Amino acid sequence: MRGMLGRLAGTRYGIAGLLIMLVLVLLAVFAPVLAPYGPRQQVGISLLPPSRAFPMGTDNIGRDMLSLVLISTRASLLIGVTAALAALLVGGTVGMLAGYWRGTTEAVLMRLAELFQILPVIVVVLFAIALFGSSFWLLIAAVALAIWPLEARLIYGQFVNLRQREFVAAAIVADMPAWHIVLREILPNALPPVIVQVALDASLAILIESGLGFLGLSDANMVSWGQLLFPAQTYLQSAWWMSVFPGVAICIAVIGLNLLADGLNEVVNPRAGQRLVGLPE
Repeated sequence: MRGMLGRLAGTRYGIAGLLIMLVLVLLAVFAPVLAPYGPRQQVGISLLPPSRAFPMGTDNIGRDMLSLVLISTRASLLIGVTAALAALLVGGTVGMLAGYWRGTTEAVLMRLAELFQILPVIVVVLFAIALFGSSFWLLIAAVALAIWPLEARLIYGQFVNLRQREFVAAAIVADMPAWHIVLREILPNALPPVIVQVALDASLAILIESGLGFLGLSDANMVSWGQLLFPAQTYLQSAWWMSVFPGVAICIAVIGLNLLADGLNEVVNPRAGQRLVGLPE
């Protein structure tokens, strides 16, 4: 682990992404302590512009925007990371099964993944929310449902490639059980590029949740960056701070995750980093 962090720190963008995400995680963990007020607490006159007393102003019902943005960090990051891991679990399982057991299993599972992949992401999520509601965990499930084909196709490609390697052939000749070959021989070698995709999926999940919040479809019992954007639509001209500060928070998180993914990609695939800086391969 230390070696990987050391290599990540040596990349051009990875250390920046890692620091951004570390700060956001710390803010999420200590948000209840750092936030001056509670998320439901009315602390002043509504629509106050940023000032010394309220650095990010107040919203349309008199809540402190700084407290809301800080507290929203926890829900938004949790949705992004959890949805990405859920997509990895579903897509990884499909990709492993299709990549190792070829033939009918491969055809059925990959056609299913392609079916979900050609559907617009927002349509899939809206359909799931219309059927099952918009509670916190159902929201995570809906987002994961929309992005799991990305993981499935990546892991499928890795398994198809690695299954032809000599160490897998040796394991088959040694009559090792299929579960051992899949989980102990192929999967560890297939994971490095998948880690990069998980970081990208987390940023995509945050954007999807933000879009749902903007449409008023997020969990009403949860405070997230996307949910803060919904009432801000009415006050885009008169109270710009209601939309700007949650929007900046979303941008920072997405940029941090993409920088982290770029650094991880250089760590697991050094040749990609060399090509980007023009070094000989």
